[in-house]
Amino acid sequence: MPTEPNELTEARALLGRFETEMQRPESLVHLSDALSLLADLRADAGSEQIRLVASNLSLAYLKKAQAAVEELLAREPSFHWDTVDHWQKVFAEFERSGFELPQNISETRSKLLMKKIDRDIALMSASERKALIEKLQAMADK
Repeated sequence: MPTEPNELTEARALLGRFETEMQRPESLVHLSDALSLLADLRADAGSEQIRLVASNLSLAYLKKAQAAVEELLAREPSFHWDTVDHWQKVFAEFERSGFELPQNISETRSKLLMKKIDRDIALMSASERKALIEKLQAMADK
């Protein structure tokens, strides 16, 4: 049985580190490095099997990130913008590396942002909401 390329082994190790620290901003370094290796393998591997493994591995960890966000959405009534920003960066890292987000994962990403926005709007005074609506209408009119 042929051994897998060193880059794939290294990507697996980096993804494992990302998974253990997924909730923390520091995990993005591991994710970025792993996805870079997987993107290179997908683009340059001579073997279709290696390209498939690289794609499937990225999708598996994308699904793990989605599951963490879905759990957060179900568990927390509200969260800080830093949390939203972190998860937006996680999803953006997959896209930046050339791994497209499936529709259901894009929807999870949107739900995260909308839950935060809905909560913030609910906390606004009537005059703040009015100012926001006016601002949004002005943007729509452009």
